[in-house]
Amino acid sequence: MISIDARTGRQLIVDDHLLEHRSLVRTWLPPTPSARNPVLAPTTDRDMNGGRCPVAAPFDDGILYDHASGQWRVWYMSGWFDRTSLRTSADGVAWNDRAPRELTGLAYEEGESILQRDGVSICRDYADAEAKYRMLRWVRRRTGDFGPDDLPAHSTPVISEGGEIYSSNDGEHWVHEGPSGPCGDNTTFFYDPFRRKWVFSLRTHLGPYGRGRGWHEADDFHAASRWAEDEVLPWVGSHGFGAAPAFGDLRTPEIYKVTCMPYESAMLGVFAVYRGPSNDYAEAHGLPKIIDLYLGISRDGYHYTVNPEPFLASSLVPDAWDYGYLHMVNGGIIPYGDETRIYYTGFSGISPSLGHHMYAGASMGLATMRRDGFCALTPGPEGTGSIRTRPLLVQGSHLFINICTGAGEAEATVTDLDTGVTETHTVPQGIDNTRYGIPLATPTVPTPRRVTVTLGLSADARLYSFWFSDESGSSGGYSAGGPILWD
Repeated sequence: MISIDARTGRQLIVDDHLLEHRSLVRTWLPPTPSARNPVLAPTTDRDMNGGRCPVAAPFDDGILYDHASGQWRVWYMSGWFDRTSLRTSADGVAWNDRAPRELTGLAYEEGESILQRDGVSICRDYADAEAKYRMLRWVRRRTGDFGPDDLPAHSTPVISEGGEIYSSNDGEHWVHEGPSGPCGDNTTFFYDPFRRKWVFSLRTHLGPYGRGRGWHEADDFHAASRWAEDEVLPWVGSHGFGAAPAFGDLRTPEIYKVTCMPYESAMLGVFAVYRGPSNDYAEAHGLPKIIDLYLGISRDGYHYTVNPEPFLASSLVPDAWDYGYLHMVNGGIIPYGDETRIYYTGFSGISPSLGHHMYAGASMGLATMRRDGFCALTPGPEGTGSIRTRPLLVQGSHLFINICTGAGEAEATVTDLDTGVTETHTVPQGIDNTRYGIPLATPTVPTPRRVTVTLGLSADARLYSFWFSDESGSSGGYSAGGPILWD
């Protein structure tokens, strides 16, 4: 009998991958934007871009919690199409109280040419001792007469453009390693620790259906970052994606980008659905493009089950910091304590000198939810329900569950498939715990064993995840910054 290996990470119930039976109802839950948003906003002279297009936000860049220093780190675009900077934070919420750090090794001039960044993707490399960080910087080379008072319109000629690869041991001092394979702007990349693959999510074009995504992967980062056009696999099509209608003059929504990252035991993908308007329309009317973000989960990194409702949506509130053009920060879904943090970029369109501009007023926001709380399993109208897993390979002395029993109860049954031994435990009313531990009478240590888990709920109880561990409750899962060490 084939068993699903469930020894790594909290086991999410966002899909039915683990389940043989489910009578509980799945409800997707939205994150709650912070009352302090935006948590990073333009302040420095470079951020302000001479008053034209103020920007201090990732595009996608990267964010993580650094265990060695005990600090949060975010890489971001400072000034539209200008520099890449780094800021640190003690709590991951206050970012503007420390001066930005300049990065070395990123050229901004080449001979008589001006080099301008577009999308940047930064990942922590915890799989290789060669370098701790990897970067893809998409660069446009413009003529030397392109001055600081010029705004880069889409019609502005360029000498050349494409992706450039860098590495760094500290995230501040970067070494140029040459060009990437051919790709469009807003190409991103990520590391899949479950398959041990580096994957590039390439911007492609699908003819009449507009933007789409291509795929290239390899075991080695350098092999993954270089490809020929015929080596790119079709990945995500754009036609008809998302429930919201097109906005302005766009014929149909398109996939603007897909940003992926590990979370506990699975890969999460954030699908940026571009609703419009077209670049020319947005530029003429001073409106940010409208992008909504949709959340998906994958067990193989390539195929995703996607929530049909937006995870985060453009507010469309005039002059609000998140009016439109939302972008997920690379690595920006992070389990931390009893909450999950979500970092994303929004554009207001406000320009101090121009009034409004499609690329003005970019800041970073924070949203939070209960840890693992992407969705909840709850009893249906009859007031009871349960799930039963497929055979799982597990190891640990405790079964842990992320649960809120409320006025109801929960019953957890673990059945050893090799011995036939079954034990049942009751979780009482009033429990609200993201890491509720149940000691097992027949612990699954030190040897892994095959089990099934049945979890029954009553009344208004809610289940978010489960996993096996020792008494510490440490999950052994992953985030984009590496193995999760803050359980």
